[in-house]
Amino acid sequence: MTTKRPDRLAEVIKDIEGMAKRLRTELRRAARETGLTRNLERAAAALRKRAAVVAAMVEKYVHELRMELGRAAVTKRPAARRRRVA
Repeated sequence: MTTKRPDRLAEVIKDIEGMAKRLRTELRRAARETGLTRNLERAAAALRKRAAVVAAMVEKYVHELRMELGRAAVTKRPAARRRRVA
């Protein structure tokens, strides 16, 4: 008969998951007590506003570039020469 060897890897993974869960809980508690979440929310809101401004500027520049390229692509034909009627 063969006996099953204990799955050491599964035990280590289970221990690591337990430690990670405890660490998350402790970090949440510490963040709540220090008011860190409010500061992070304010920073995130400011970053979103700045990102929106940057996105608008990029859209504007892309539009201007597209218009310039469109104008350059249309080549004007030389004006037809008038014939002299004698």
